[in-house]
Amino acid sequence: MNPPPDSGLHWLDLIHAPVFVLNVETGQVPRANAAFYRILPPASPVAPVALSDLLGDGAALSLLGFIAAMPRDGSRSTLSLTCPTANGPLMLIMHLKPMPGQPHVWVITVDDRTLFFQGGASGNSEDTFRGIIQELPIGIDILDSSLSAVFYNRYSDSIYLYDSYYDLDMTEWFERAFPALHDRGRARVEWTDALAALQHDPDQPQTMEWRVMCRDGEYRVLLNRVSKIGSHYTFIYWDITEQRRLENQLRTLAMTDTLTGLHNRRHFFEASETLLAQARAERLDLCLIILDIDHFKQINDTMGHRAGDDALIVVADRCRAALRPGDLLARFGGEEFTIVLTDIPSDEAQAVAERIRAAIADQPILHDHETFCVTASIGLAAAEPGMASMDQLVEKADKALYAAKRGGRNRVVVAAIP
Repeated sequence: MNPPPDSGLHWLDLIHAPVFVLNVETGQVPRANAAFYRILPPASPVAPVALSDLLGDGAALSLLGFIAAMPRDGSRSTLSLTCPTANGPLMLIMHLKPMPGQPHVWVITVDDRTLFFQGGASGNSEDTFRGIIQELPIGIDILDSSLSAVFYNRYSDSIYLYDSYYDLDMTEWFERAFPALHDRGRARVEWTDALAALQHDPDQPQTMEWRVMCRDGEYRVLLNRVSKIGSHYTFIYWDITEQRRLENQLRTLAMTDTLTGLHNRRHFFEASETLLAQARAERLDLCLIILDIDHFKQINDTMGHRAGDDALIVVADRCRAALRPGDLLARFGGEEFTIVLTDIPSDEAQAVAERIRAAIADQPILHDHETFCVTASIGLAAAEPGMASMDQLVEKADKALYAAKRGGRNRVVVAAIP
């Protein structure tokens, strides 16, 4: 390609920013200015230079593919590429424009504001410092006053790696990071509040915890800390996905009976107090069932504790099958189970209790190729208006349970309403 008329052979050298010209049909760079060659000197001083010799094979293929897929309206005309150099990988932010009248020729400008080393170190202390930042196991993004990214480190790139990252506005970023509309709306409110707080007090960093969609299509939980330094915003984040997973696992274990998989006594009281308060506030019916396996000690003594465990597991499964998804079922302790039924009157709750009793009694339990039968005694109590504590309802249902045992077991007794 010849330079424009009357411009001289070195017209590109009049441009301060690094610039090179690319022929996409040949994959050759017929011309680059001195500013560009200062950051990526060619292997051969003779032009034209193969694009792959300048940028490396991977970056050259990415650039040519990006140009081939670019929309005809010129949108998405910015691309970030990592290129190998003697001083380590170099990130180039490129702005692409076709040469008028020559669609196969492109003028590519490197945004020197966002030029930075991704690794390695040269003799320059700034490059060394940038190299250190690149190796940190945390994400670091720097945004300008218009909230456009001007820097991100390797860790950040490994998390997101969005095409045309530097060309994305915040609306597009939020759409990609939060595909679910509800999550996106909440995150945007948190982000707006954080920026407002930083405007009010720039010395007080803001913290947010977000579950975001990452480059590999997986969700990760990131702890984000945003600070304001002059007119720029520094966005630092850590991947705490594994930490939150372990915390949730420990929390689940603390609330779960390991044998049956049901909620345990501790979680029963925490959850049931909430349900009772909600029922009281919304004037809903709430009923409590306490179920006790009859002669459970005899099962353990005559057939062994493994048979007792099988009985507990089967009873738990049969209770679960008879309940609605929102009902609260827990192993209260030993051979006792508790069930909280919300928004259901006492007569319908009694029908549920009878259905559970029949399911337990009518079907034998298989253990070591033998079968045995169990029955259960059940006490049922309805919450009274103004009842302030779940302990009161438990005491009331417990009395009905013992009445069922005294009455011959394998039956349901409903506590009297005062």
